[in-house]
Amino acid sequence: MASGSCACRYIRYTTTTPPADPVYCHCIECRKQSGAPYQVWLDFPKDAIKWNVELSVWRSSETASRSFCPRCGSTMTMSLDKEPSTTAVAAGTLDIESEHLVRGPGMHIFYKEKAAWYVAPDDGSRKFDGWSE
Repeated sequence: MASGSCACRYIRYTTTTPPADPVYCHCIECRKQSGAPYQVWLDFPKDAIKWNVELSVWRSSETASRSFCPRCGSTMTMSLDKEPSTTAVAAGTLDIESEHLVRGPGMHIFYKEKAAWYVAPDDGSRKFDGWSE
């Protein structure tokens, strides 16, 4: 259904389902990890993703773990402790051929932590100060 990779293409994945609507996370951890004003995540059922290699995982907070490519450093996933059956895949890792699967407008979370210099567009996305309800 969808496919993607890290920047150096060492890590590749395919999915058997389309992604859920995008989640634009403005939390400080996502901002620091991505080097951008927010990180865009696409949720998939964990068992719907097939990886070609084992992911390198690190504990990024009290509530989540993230994975990355050990060769190029690309952010690949985030897994929340409270949602063990779901894996959030970094949207920027999608192959161009899979980008049409992303629907919107999605939602912005941790909007209260939004970078002061970033002006979010009024695109109809729902906005939440913390986790979505």
